[in-house]
Amino acid sequence: MSSRTRRAGAIARDVFGVAGEVRRLPGECDLNFRVSGPGGDIVLKLSPLLRLPVFDLVTACLEHLEAAEFPGPVPRPVPPSATAASPRVAHVTFEGAPYVACAVTWLDGIPLAEVRPRSLAVLEELGAFLAELGAALADFDHPALERDFPWRMEAASTVVDSHLQYLERGRELVEITADRAWVRLDPVVDELSGGVIHNDGNDFNVLIQPSLEGPRLAGLIDFGDVLDSWRAAEVAISATYAMMDRADPLDAACAIARGYASVTPLNAEECRVILPMVGLRLCQSVTVQARRMREQPENEYLAVSQEAAWRLLDVLARTDWRIGEFRIRDACGLAPNPGLSAMTRCVRDAEARAPVMPPAVLARPHLLDLSVESPDLPHPDHAAAAGAAEAWMEREIAAAGATVAIGRYGEARLLYDTPAFQAPGDNGPESRTVHLGLDFFAPSGTPVHAPLAGTVLAVAHNERPLDYGPTVILRHTTPDGTGFHTLFGHLDRATLDHLAPGDRVEPGDVIGWLGDASVNGGWPPHLHLQVMALDPLYADGTLPHERGNFPGVVRHRLRNVWESILPDPTPLAGLPAGTPTSVAPAEEPVLRKRVLHDKRKTVLGSSLSLSYADPVHIVRGVGAYLYDDTGRRYLDTVNNVPHVGHGNPRVAEAIARQVRVLNSNTRYLHTEIVALAEELLAHFPDPLEVVFPVCSGSEANELALRMARCHSGHDGVVCVEGGYHGNTGGLVEISHYKFAGPGGAGPGDRVVAAAMPDVYRGRFRRGCGVSDEKLGVRYAGEVASAVRLLRERGHGVAAFVAEPILSCGGQIEPPPGYLEGAYRHVREAGGVCVADEVQVGFGRVGDALWGFELQGVVPDIVTLGKPMGNGHPVAAVVTTREIADSFANGMEYFSTFGGNPVSCAAARAVLAEIGERGLVEHARVVGAGLV
Repeated sequence: MSSRTRRAGAIARDVFGVAGEVRRLPGECDLNFRVSGPGGDIVLKLSPLLRLPVFDLVTACLEHLEAAEFPGPVPRPVPPSATAASPRVAHVTFEGAPYVACAVTWLDGIPLAEVRPRSLAVLEELGAFLAELGAALADFDHPALERDFPWRMEAASTVVDSHLQYLERGRELVEITADRAWVRLDPVVDELSGGVIHNDGNDFNVLIQPSLEGPRLAGLIDFGDVLDSWRAAEVAISATYAMMDRADPLDAACAIARGYASVTPLNAEECRVILPMVGLRLCQSVTVQARRMREQPENEYLAVSQEAAWRLLDVLARTDWRIGEFRIRDACGLAPNPGLSAMTRCVRDAEARAPVMPPAVLARPHLLDLSVESPDLPHPDHAAAAGAAEAWMEREIAAAGATVAIGRYGEARLLYDTPAFQAPGDNGPESRTVHLGLDFFAPSGTPVHAPLAGTVLAVAHNERPLDYGPTVILRHTTPDGTGFHTLFGHLDRATLDHLAPGDRVEPGDVIGWLGDASVNGGWPPHLHLQVMALDPLYADGTLPHERGNFPGVVRHRLRNVWESILPDPTPLAGLPAGTPTSVAPAEEPVLRKRVLHDKRKTVLGSSLSLSYADPVHIVRGVGAYLYDDTGRRYLDTVNNVPHVGHGNPRVAEAIARQVRVLNSNTRYLHTEIVALAEELLAHFPDPLEVVFPVCSGSEANELALRMARCHSGHDGVVCVEGGYHGNTGGLVEISHYKFAGPGGAGPGDRVVAAAMPDVYRGRFRRGCGVSDEKLGVRYAGEVASAVRLLRERGHGVAAFVAEPILSCGGQIEPPPGYLEGAYRHVREAGGVCVADEVQVGFGRVGDALWGFELQGVVPDIVTLGKPMGNGHPVAAVVTTREIADSFANGMEYFSTFGGNPVSCAAARAVLAEIGERGLVEHARVVGAGLV
C-alpha cells in the first residue's frame, strides 16, 4: 500500500468513521479513493483548499436530493465527524499540505463505457433520469453554481480558443466545428431555458446494472461539475459520450433526448442546439484535455475518451446537422421539419406548372407493385440476368395496355437489398429500402419536362452502379424566400450537355431524356422524381452530399424524418387525377403490424405462439434470408422448413407446373408418386424399400406408431427425454418435450422416457477417463431399463422412437454406439426401431443424408417431414416390406392429400436441388466452419 493510500485510509477512518480496504480511483482534478468498510463502501475525495467551494457544492447538492427523497440512484453524502470544521467538508493535512476532504456512498454498477452494445433503452432511461434530476434540483441554490470553469457550455468558445495552442493535431477541425456550432446556437441562445444540471453525464459516470430482462440504469455519480446552465446542455453532454464509437451516433442522441422529453418537454430551440452543443463539448474535451495531458502526463484518466472524441468530431464534420435536428425533433414528439407545411402548400398551389413527361406518355399509367412482398417481382436469381429487369418491365406495361408504369412513393422495396444502399447500423448494416420519390418507367429517350419554373442548381453524372446516372437538380423559389428543390434522376448523357448550373427553365421546358441501363446506373429506363425540402448543397458550412446527388431511398426507421425532407412529389407529376401514387397510410408497416397482431389475437388460438417480444412481420424469403415488410433482411438461422432456400425457383416452378396439369390423390395412377418413391429409396439402405407418402411430419410419426404396434402386437413405447415427434394426441403422449412441459400431463402407463444421451449435461458425462463409446453403452443401457419398466407394467414394447440427433432437446448428438445398443435392446424385446428424421434428415447433418447413418444403424421405420417439400406440406414413412405387409391387415390406409402430384413434384425438386447443388457437402463445410 502506498503512503497516499495509507493516509487516505486514516482520513476515512478518523474523519468519516469508515475503516477498511482502500483502493485508488481515477480522477481529473481530485484524488479519489474507494474505502470498503463493514457498513458499506464510500468514495473519499481529497483536493487542495481551493476546491473547498466545489466540495461544499457537491455535498450540499446531494444533501438536497436526499432531503427531497429523490428516488434516483445517486450517491449520498457521508458527513464528517463532529470535530470537523464544516458540516459537509473536512479540513485535513495530506502530504504535509492543507487539503479538503468529503465523502459519498459508493454505487454499484458497471460504467457505461465498459458496456457493449450500449442499449438505446438504457440511454432513454438516462435521459428521463436527467430530466427528473433537473426537476429535483429546480429549487437548489449554492454560490458555486455560477463559478467559471472550463466545462461550462456557455464559455465553450472562449475556452476552446484559449486552448487551441495545446493541440498537436486537428486544430482546423476543432475551429470549424466550434464556428459551425455557434452559427446555429447564437440566434437562439437567449431563448434557451436554464436550471441546475449535472453537467458531466459521461460514460464513466453513468452506471449500468445487467439483468435477465436487459441492462438497466444503476446510477449517476460524480457531481463535481454541477452548475446552473442550459438544460439542453445536459442532454447534449450525456449524448456526446453515448454517441462515441456508434455506427449511427445520432441514435444515441435521439434516445437520450426522447427520454428527457418524456419527463420535461424540449422545445424547438432546444432541439436545434443539442447537436451543436455536442460539437462544442467535443471541442472542449480535446482542447482542455490536451492542455492537462501536457501538464499531467502521468494521469492516464485524462486521455480516456480522447481518441473516441476525435473520431466523433470527424463524423460530425460529415453530418448534416439539419437532418440531425430533425431526428432529435422527431424523437421529442415535434414535427421533424418545421418548414414542411409551408413548402408543400407552395407545391400544391403553384399555378404555372406542366407534366413531367408528355401528356400522351402519362395518359394511361399502370401502378407497379415493387414492394418487398410483391408477387409480381421475378426471383432475384432470374432478375440478375442482363436485360431481365427491363424485359420484365416491358411485359408489365404491355400486359396492362399502359403508356407508363409508376413506381410508388413511400414503398419499401427489395430492389435495394445491396451494399450500395446499406447504411451503418449498430446491429450491422441497415438497408435503405423506402423509396421517397416517384418512378416513371417509359422507353429510353422519352423527354422529361420541368414541372415548375426554376433555376438549374446542378447537372451531374452519378455513374456508380445503381446510382442515378445523369441527374438534374432544380431550385424553385417560394414567397417566403426559402425555396425547395426537385431532382430528376436516371437521365441520358445528352442531358449533361443540354443544361448547365444557373440556367433558367420554365414550366414545360425539356430538361433531359430518359437514359437506358448502360448510362442510368443499370436500371430499366425510368425517371426518378423527388422533391427536396432542404438545399442539397448547403449544410451549415459543409457539403455532406455530393454535388448533384441526394438520397432517394432511406432507412425505414427514419422514414418519418425523411418524409419531411422528401415529401410526395405527386402534385408535380401531371398524372391523371386520382392515380394512387403513394403507399396508403393503412399500408404503413408499423400500423399494419399492429393491426395484424390484434387481429391474430382475435381470430386465432392463444396457444399459437409468436417468437420475440416484438414479433417480426415476415413477408418474403429469398435463399437463406427473410425480409420483413420494411425490407429489413434477417439471416434465417431458425426456420427448419425451407431446406433448399426460401423461394427456391426449381421448387416453385415444379409446384406451378404440376398444379396447372393435375392435382389429385393416390387412388389414381400418376407418375409423380412413383418417381418420388423411387428417388427416395435410392438414398436408403436395404431392407428399407417401401414408401408411404403423407402430408406432415406429425402424420408420418402417427403412421409409424400405428405400424409398429400393428407389427409387434404390443403397445408400449420407449421415447427419449427432450424428444418431440408431433402435435397429435398419440404423439404428444410419446413426446417428452410436450408431456413433461407446461400444460403436459406426464407420460401415460404405456410410455417410458429414457435418459437424454447428453454427454455434456446428462446423467453420464465426458471426463474421468470415460470414453465416448462407454458413454454410448451406458446411455443405451437406459433404453434397456425403460424396456424392463414397460414389461413390469404389463406392456410389451412396440417401438423405440428417437431422433438420431435430438432437435428440440438442444441439438444433442448421442455418443457413438448409442443407437446400435438401444436398437439391439428394443429388437430383442420384440419392438420396432423408428428413426424420426423429420427435423434432421435430408443432409442437414453434413456427413450423411440421414442422421441415423452417423451411428451406423439401419432403423425399421424412418419418418420424413419438414424439409421434404421446402415448405410445401409433404412427408413420408419409409419402412421394410415385412412391416408394410403386416400393416396391410385388411384395414385400408388412406391419406387424402398424401402423395398428391403437386406435393410429390415439390419433393422431387428438393431432392434434385440437394443432389445437383451438392448441399450435403455444403452443410458439412459450413458446419465445420461454425464448430
